[in-house]
Amino acid sequence: MTEVTSSGGRRSAAVLDARAREFKALAGDHWDLLVVGGGITGCGVLLDAASRGLRAALIERDDFAVGTSSRSSRLIHGGLRYLEQFQIGLVREALRERSILLKLAPHLVRLEPFLFPIYGGPLARPFYGAGLTMYDLLGASADGGFHRHLSVEESLAAVPDLRRKGLRGAFLYHDGQEDDARYAVSVVRTARGMGALALTRARAISGIEEGGRLVGCVVRDELGGSEFEVRATSVVDATGVWTGRADGPFPATARRLTQPSRGVHLVVPRDRIPSRYGLTLRIPHRVCFLVPEPDSWVIGTTDHEADAPPDRSTPTIAEVDEILDNVNGSLDVDLSRNDVAGAFAGLRPLATDPGGTPGSTVKASREHRIRTDSNGLVRISGGKYTTYRLMALQAVDAALGFAAAKKRPSRTHETPIVGSATPLALAALGARLATDAGLERSSADRLVARYGTEASDVVRLGKELGLLRPLGTGPSPLEVEVVWSVRNESALSVDDFLARRTRLAQELPDRAAAVANRVAELAGPELGWSAADRDAAVQTYLREAHREYDVPEEGS
Repeated sequence: MTEVTSSGGRRSAAVLDARAREFKALAGDHWDLLVVGGGITGCGVLLDAASRGLRAALIERDDFAVGTSSRSSRLIHGGLRYLEQFQIGLVREALRERSILLKLAPHLVRLEPFLFPIYGGPLARPFYGAGLTMYDLLGASADGGFHRHLSVEESLAAVPDLRRKGLRGAFLYHDGQEDDARYAVSVVRTARGMGALALTRARAISGIEEGGRLVGCVVRDELGGSEFEVRATSVVDATGVWTGRADGPFPATARRLTQPSRGVHLVVPRDRIPSRYGLTLRIPHRVCFLVPEPDSWVIGTTDHEADAPPDRSTPTIAEVDEILDNVNGSLDVDLSRNDVAGAFAGLRPLATDPGGTPGSTVKASREHRIRTDSNGLVRISGGKYTTYRLMALQAVDAALGFAAAKKRPSRTHETPIVGSATPLALAALGARLATDAGLERSSADRLVARYGTEASDVVRLGKELGLLRPLGTGPSPLEVEVVWSVRNESALSVDDFLARRTRLAQELPDRAAAVANRVAELAGPELGWSAADRDAAVQTYLREAHREYDVPEEGS
């Protein structure tokens, strides 16, 4: 099939041809390991297996990171608040993993200073200071140095709108920040570079058992509609909140395996809250983060048990107001719903206790659990984004068994994520791209922040296609990034690009309606879309984006 490209040239629909070949390989080959679920955990399992030389494949019924893994606080953090629950092992583990990720993906994970204002009686400062000292000693200081105390005057100079009443200064510490969806995509692309196979819109329908052992599963191509069997020596269930559900691919007969906790975040323009630093606000029972992005704040989160079906959860008006109240309780900014550019909800797949009895999601452990069913299915649940690499390592160990795992150790602790380079080299690359391609320096730096060393390849493609123009007004991705994401990052819809390859769907109040048609025009030739297909793709995207990311109406 031949299509006209967005630049006016002609090329075969190579993306569709490659996808057809991959589905043929998925059905025709026998795999050492099949991963079901394309969130960060599943992507991490795929990379871990590939790092050991295993023939590994991953299937995801929608898009990579479409659920919880694109709806987090966008932090790679050590879990400071878990010290109050005496989960010292979890904090040490998270800080160790944070340090590893900072080295493996410096283009995607960076340290950000956070201000922790202190309110309360005379014991508040020594109480929280002791906690931060322990945090430093458990490993936090190895990356960002030791925390320090700021006086009331210094705190107000950094964040002028802090409430003055009861303020006893603040602590300044560092934590890791990342774009969760882009990180997940980069992990799966790293695995592909090692020979792994990963397919989206590939739904696991049911398991295949022979002689009491799980030997694969029935898979449906959600775009083409065909169903076929995929055979594997081992299968890992990394479906997150779908784990063990009756309507999932591998129902659990005994008990509930996860306790979904609903976390809502708000996106607010950056200039609405003046601050030099990110903010960690102490609220009853937990903390509220204000995580700085270049043009916005990501603010949250809530923590409530969720009983609704887990597919593309949406915020409620009560949860939006809860977060606004949290912010207004510590800052004199009078934040309202009108200030919110977007809102999103994610479900944390908290692992249940061995007895399977749900409790408070606030107090529930963020530790992960790996279970092996009697038929050999390995299930992984719980955990934190920060510890995905360790979770994946242990899941593959469980799938292989002790003896085989010892012979094939994981290499992910030393495997750079695609695009990785030293911070100094990345900064030099941004400067060079700005000069060579005639880009604004800020635009070049954002390219490097998204793609690392591959930013050069993105620019090269942009020159070839004549697509180095900004996609929209203001700070914006380049048009070439749409084509790049389709060809190299498995983007198969307008939603894939605007909601996860970039975050315009959440950041722009119009849900990126102003650029959605152009995105479809650029992606359409790559995906074989007709003019009617492009119109339908945009209409579907806008309908769902408004449902998922708008501030809900009163009474919802």
